[in-house]
Amino acid sequence: MARADARLKPAKAARVGQAIASLDIGSSKITCLIGRYDPSSRSGFSFLGGGRQQSRGFNGGSITDMESLERSIRLAVEDAERQAGEQIDQVVLGITGPKVSCEFVATLTDLGGREVTQKDLKKLHSVALSKVNAKQREILSAHPVLYRLDDQEGIKDPLGMIGDKLSVLLSVITAPKSLVRNLVECVGRAHLHVDRIVPSAVASGAGTLIDDEIENGAVCIDMGSGVTAACAFINGAPAWLGLVPAGGANVTGDIAQGIGTTFAAAERMKTIHGTADSKSSGLAERIEVARLGDDGRLNGCKMARGELAAIIGPRIEETFEFASKMFATCELKRIMPRRTVLTGGGSLLPGVRDVAARVLKQPVRLGKPVEADILGESHANPVFSTAAGLLSYEFRGFTDVARAAGTTESRGTSGKGGLLKKVFHWLSENF
Repeated sequence: MARADARLKPAKAARVGQAIASLDIGSSKITCLIGRYDPSSRSGFSFLGGGRQQSRGFNGGSITDMESLERSIRLAVEDAERQAGEQIDQVVLGITGPKVSCEFVATLTDLGGREVTQKDLKKLHSVALSKVNAKQREILSAHPVLYRLDDQEGIKDPLGMIGDKLSVLLSVITAPKSLVRNLVECVGRAHLHVDRIVPSAVASGAGTLIDDEIENGAVCIDMGSGVTAACAFINGAPAWLGLVPAGGANVTGDIAQGIGTTFAAAERMKTIHGTADSKSSGLAERIEVARLGDDGRLNGCKMARGELAAIIGPRIEETFEFASKMFATCELKRIMPRRTVLTGGGSLLPGVRDVAARVLKQPVRLGKPVEADILGESHANPVFSTAAGLLSYEFRGFTDVARAAGTTESRGTSGKGGLLKKVFHWLSENF
């Protein structure tokens, strides 16, 4: 049985033809995709098959029942293995929830007028990571947002450049150690080794954004059942992550309360007749809904589609208003991208894009996995965006210094607070 510390073992180098699998654990569904490493493919893998099961034992980013979650994982993996004709023993795991957070750390080192080497960068990254309070939290990833060499600012890669003082601003994503260990333990009980853990919000962006959006900047918003996660990509790297503790389940709950029906019946109504846009056409249409009668049984009745939209719309607007506030208060607000891509199951609700564009006041498009033609019709929809991103994450080539940095100490470093203040002052002055 795989233990919780198994993930600390270094990942083996990718080999052509080696099986690769992703496992995305969400509040409403668990998805598993299986492929093979294929450097000749633009996605880095050839697709073999996938599986999807209803999630049980995991809600709002927390494990509520280990046994139920283990069973759901087993079923999803078995579905994928059956379709792929391939058994797997390790997975790339996506992790989400409101307890997954992003923070920025910065540090400065004195080069003495010489060329920047790979050793300098590793040392710089290690010192920056040492400033993260990792006592109760696990570092999932750390991506350089920008470098500064003397008076040269906004540098993407300083390797080989010559200067006196080199600084870096890192975006570090962490999660509670207890959550990470219990998730890995649960996956281990299903006889699977966790090869790598990737923040689901980052994986969603990797699986949904096109190359131009990653390089020139875009925000990917993954509308899940339990949480709505946003990840901003700047200069070709995941630069910021934020989460709104609300998702599709909240919309379904509002319908169930507002109409007086069961959660399952409300979910069906939302899927078949729901819309988030109260100004769309066809709202006068009479639709059949199921309400609970005095005897506790569901009884069919009629209502206007507009009444359903009046319940759904405010919750969707509220979700994007929270997202807008997150963008406005983010440390990188001056350089936050001005275009958004929606993905996840919640993005399939009609009218969501229009509401998002109106609230966020920026261009919005609906996104499905960029490798849709590779995944095939059954898996080429936003529900599988995160799982697809987990498969292609390593091939995307994001610089994740958390996997390479050690714990070396350095002299000539600047304190976190003072340097961060200077960096953000520079951002405010130049953007």
